[in-house]
Amino acid sequence: MGFFDKGHEKESPIGNLRAHIGTFMYFVKVGKSKFKHKGKVGEIFADMDNTQYLFQQATSGTMYDMKKKLDYTLWDAATHKYTEDIQKLKDELLKAVDEGEESGEFAEEKKEKEIEAEKEEEEPGSWKAHIKGQMEEAEEKARKEAEEKEKEMETPAVETEEESLTEEDCRELWRIIQGLEREYKEMNSIADDWFSVHGKKTGCMAALAAMTLLPLGAVYGLYHLL
Repeated sequence: MGFFDKGHEKESPIGNLRAHIGTFMYFVKVGKSKFKHKGKVGEIFADMDNTQYLFQQATSGTMYDMKKKLDYTLWDAATHKYTEDIQKLKDELLKAVDEGEESGEFAEEKKEKEIEAEKEEEEPGSWKAHIKGQMEEAEEKARKEAEEKEKEMETPAVETEEESLTEEDCRELWRIIQGLEREYKEMNSIADDWFSVHGKKTGCMAALAAMTLLPLGAVYGLYHLL
């Protein structure tokens, strides 16, 4: 069993915190799977998934009671990291929306969907026109495929580029970001309440672990100061 245990959400503040972290990481994993081949966005989600150990270590409890410890240094490092990651996702979303609007790509997608909807709403009496329309579409599709095949034969093969975000991708990314922010707000609220009661205690191991997040040069400098 992992440390994200939804069944024990109400047993303690730390248990409740772990449950919200679990939901937060669920959104991360959905994003990682959904945007695996979507360039920078996929990379951000993969990095967020790979660094979940910060939350695990911050809420690992003590050897005497797994429900009664939250490490401030590690928690601060985790929230700092994920605050930046969420902002990076927002930046990529805004960039994709701006690029989609400028290129007219989103408008074309919307137009295609509207045309398909109109075709589905055609009256039964227009069956002749419907058949003729489908025949024309088939001919046009065959012509385009032939042109593309001819171009492929003339153009040397290149590596497949990362896929850009479509309008549907942008909407899905926004839903995921909203879910992340909702859980993130709850997590920080619980942690703030905990620290207001128990104080911001840290340990040597926590400080050492947090140092691993620093740039190598900074760690090297600290080593010589010690």
